[in-house]
Amino acid sequence: MTLRRLVTPPGTVVSATVTGFSADYAPDDLAPPLVQGDRRLEILHADLVAAGFPWPPREPDEVLDGGESFTVIFAAPVWEGADRIGWTLAVRGG
Repeated sequence: MTLRRLVTPPGTVVSATVTGFSADYAPDDLAPPLVQGDRRLEILHADLVAAGFPWPPREPDEVLDGGESFTVIFAAPVWEGADRIGWTLAVRGG
């Protein structure tokens, strides 16, 4: 997967290759702003740091996964004790 963000100056893109997986939301998990068809991505925080990507991931960052493109709706950190180990991204598109 690749996480991309447009930055200043206009047209400049920063990106990070990230390790992660995607999953569909269960119908019971769908609450605004989520809608049917949105997906959940889990990515490693260390990959963002290693790439110098300006974290946290945020709307409207783009995730490229295979031949699909998704837009980040929101992101939540994943913690292990006091350490941020990853991010849960809600994404739309595909």
